[in-house]
Amino acid sequence: MSESLFDTSAGVFLQELRKGRYPKTLCTDRRVLATVVDLGIGTEGAGAVQGVTLLTPDVVVQLLQDRRRVDLVEPFKLALLKLTSQEAAKMMALADYPAALPLALDAVKQGQRLFLAQPALEMFPLYLLAAQANLGLRRSRQCEDFLSLASHLVVQEAAGMTHMMQAHLSRLYGQLYVLEGRLEEALEAFAEDVYYCSLEHGPNDVRTSLGYYNLGKVFQSLGQAEQCLACNDQSVTIWVDTLRSVVLGHESVLAPRAAARESLPLNDLQLLEVMDMLRDIKATHQELLGESHPRAGDLHFVLGLCLMYLQKWDAAEEELGLARDVFQSSGEGEPLEVVNEAFSLLQSRDLLPRLQDASALSLGA
Repeated sequence: MSESLFDTSAGVFLQELRKGRYPKTLCTDRRVLATVVDLGIGTEGAGAVQGVTLLTPDVVVQLLQDRRRVDLVEPFKLALLKLTSQEAAKMMALADYPAALPLALDAVKQGQRLFLAQPALEMFPLYLLAAQANLGLRRSRQCEDFLSLASHLVVQEAAGMTHMMQAHLSRLYGQLYVLEGRLEEALEAFAEDVYYCSLEHGPNDVRTSLGYYNLGKVFQSLGQAEQCLACNDQSVTIWVDTLRSVVLGHESVLAPRAAARESLPLNDLQLLEVMDMLRDIKATHQELLGESHPRAGDLHFVLGLCLMYLQKWDAAEEELGLARDVFQSSGEGEPLEVVNEAFSLLQSRDLLPRLQDASALSLGA
């Protein structure tokens, strides 16, 4: 940093820090040191005691101002905000909500200092981040407070809102209402999620499928089995059609004029979350319809294709084998042929090449 920003060697810069003008901390945490080494930065100290000098963000800002690099203050703050937000999202993906919450709250505070103009649309994802972290800790009142702030921005900055921003807001409201037992309101919120996702991606896109699943879960809680199965079936149908296109190269049945997909609009971690969703649907269907119902075969089949996509060959073979057993016993000819085709590809490992998976909005329910 000293060389790139201040035209000063690292040694001279460190000597200035040692004079005590700027507060600093000597960190000896092994995880931090490992990261520093990975970045190719040397550690300090002698013998067994090794460390690295760390500066707080406020000190870095002061350094930039003192060295007349005010032009870099805002980009630095924006980079720090992005890093904090990403770390909070990472912790939530790992379900470590106690670690995510302080990061999410810090991101909100950073954003409020950066985006002084009110209302600031840039605050919208930060409010949702804090709402989601509070939701993960079952802090419903705090979650609703942040969702209210985000909703206020929807009203004030309607022209800047995207369909997916509104979908994410509706989804979080749905999850909050489920937590509070307000199931009828949860149905309305998840229906809005499906609506906005459909406007953005279409009703038969995998990114819309989570909304159908969430609706199915609420109908299940309400004891409405028929509606639950209908919503789950729509979600499964979307995934069967998409993975037949991506993994097997088939034309889409739901979008017959569309070109076959060459990748999923999700990364591998998100696909693992989708597989948890599909397993939960499978458990519900087995409870309501039995293990020999043809839909059980579809679920084993789609899980097998997910595993083929992830190149988890042994697990894929097991799921496809279960799908074949169901379709054979139920006399489902066409699905059985497709399963056998998947088996042939599995044995030859002759899969379609994967393009770089697109980044997508988190599907976490």
